[in-house]
This record gives sequence, C-alpha cells and structure tokens, in this order.
Amino acid sequence: MNKIDKFFSSFTLRLAEKYPRKTKLYLYADYFELVALFNGNISVSISDMLDRLHDEDIIRLIIEDEDIDFNNQSLVNDTEEAFVKEVFDLIRQRDSFFSNDYPFYYLNLSISLKTHLSEKQKLYIFLLLASNLNLFNEFQSELTKEFELLSREALKNYLPDFAIVKSFGKNAEFQGYVYDKIKKLAELMNVNIDEDYLNTISQQGTQDLGLDVVGWLPLKDNIGNFISVFGQCACGKEWNKKLNETRRYNKFLKIYLSEISHSLFIPYSLVNYNDLTFYEHHEFGEAILVFERHRILSLIKNDNIFNSFNSNELVEKCINYSEDII
Repeated sequence: MNKIDKFFSSFTLRLAEKYPRKTKLYLYADYFELVALFNGNISVSISDMLDRLHDEDIIRLIIEDEDIDFNNQSLVNDTEEAFVKEVFDLIRQRDSFFSNDYPFYYLNLSISLKTHLSEKQKLYIFLLLASNLNLFNEFQSELTKEFELLSREALKNYLPDFAIVKSFGKNAEFQGYVYDKIKKLAELMNVNIDEDYLNTISQQGTQDLGLDVVGWLPLKDNIGNFISVFGQCACGKEWNKKLNETRRYNKFLKIYLSEISHSLFIPYSLVNYNDLTFYEHHEFGEAILVFERHRILSLIKNDNIFNSFNSNELVEKCINYSEDII
C-alpha cells in the first residue's frame, strides 16, 4: 500500500481540533468545499452542513458570541442556519469570482464537485489542500515545497518579462549555508551587504530566514537601484506570524536609494467581496503586497505546471475519493 492509499484508509474529515472564529468565514468556506470534494458529485446543502456541524459538536461554539437567548431553541436554530447561509453566500461569490477556475458547482444554496476538471481547477484544489495542512500533515513537505514553486511562477508572471525571479527557500537556486546564500544573492542583485548585521547570524545556519522567493527589475547599469520584491510563502493557519520575516533583509542588504517591496504568498482565499478588502486585513500592519488564492491562480499562465508537481497524485486521489461524510 503506497503512502496516499495508506493515508486515505483511515482518513476522517473534520474541521479542526481548534475551530476558527466566526469572523474567519473564509476558513469555513474552505471546509464546506472540502466536504463537497469528498462527497463525490453529490450536492451538499445547507441542511447537510448544519447536520455535519452539529455532529462535530461545534455549531454552538461558533455562534456562542451571538447576543441571543440560548434558552430559545427556535432563535438558536435560526442563528445557526443564518451562519451556514452566510458561508454559502461566500461560496456563491467565489463561484462568480473564480469563474471557470472554480472546481465546484454552486446552485440554489448547494455545492458539488464538477466533473472533468481542468488543470486550473485542479490547481485550485491543490491550494485548498495547502490551506489545510492540519488535515493533510503527512503531505506537508510536498504541499509547502510545491506551493513555493507555484508562488515563484506567480511572481514571475506578475513582474515584467525582463525581471529576474529566484527561489530562496525549499527550492533554493542558491546552494550552501544561508550566510553564503545571502552573499550570493547580493552579488547577483549587484547590491552591497551590511557585513556587521550579516555577521550576527550563524555562518553555518541552514534556515532561509523568511525569504522564499525574490524578484527584481534590473536596469542596464551597475547601480543597485531598482524595484525588488521579497516574498515569504506561508501555508499554516498562523500565516500572520510570518508577515515581517522578509523585513530582516532590509538590514542584510544595502538596497541603494530604494526600498524592498515585501510580499506574502498564501494559499487561502482571502478576498472579502462585499467591500473589496481582505479578510483579517488588520493583521497586515505595515505595507505588504498580498498574493492569495485568486491572485496566484489568475497569474498562472502555464496550466501544465500542475503536472510537474508530486502533489498532483494527492489531488487526483482527493478528486476520485468518495466517502459518506454527510
């Protein structure tokens, strides 16, 4: 039995040991999509998801902050249903926003997996799995490594054709210890190193110190003054803790007369369609360029990149796997 078959032989889909706050509506939309993914082509309705959240004993916890009389069962039922409808409304908006890249059908407050998925739709599922490493932790290494590759491709397509884009994390094109890698990066970018600051890190450290992808727009001279983008890739639920990791490179490198643009790549679908902002935008703090699920997917021009991923086997298994989980 291979790794994937062994994993699914005992797989159980549950939301999380620590359920998300109600305000993290995008995480609940992801969960509803996972339920639809593992329910084959059978539609998942509001009543199905209400039953499921009751079975997992979490629906009451989700609405516990509501200012309602919990002794009034009719009112409690209405509040629970209103929450599930709110999640389905976000799914409806995703269906419209992602358009042909969305791998699910949304119809009359129900969701089901499409048949004959395109490569872009499979990439959406890849991003959905990468957003739920707690459920697929045995594949964390593959999912995070290949999410970095996808992020590099997205950054490459976002910048002009003459931009230089490199991997610096798990797929690093720079070999050796991070101390040496930073020096090689500076040499390639034609910028100076702050030796005093760089010497504060171990010369034999192997961590990437927060930098996963980097891109810059060189000009036809030897002056290190140009636009540069330093990106961190974060798949975990606590992605907010990685927001400032690339900023240490402000100290390592002496970017001449310009500033580094810092970016965060996350597989989550963060767009709040009601006011065209990001969910949890209060977390971002300082200026940062965000690449979330829709932005990344829209920047992928080569649909066949998915075929080069080891994770495509996991995605295919998920598409074909069906379990009576409603």
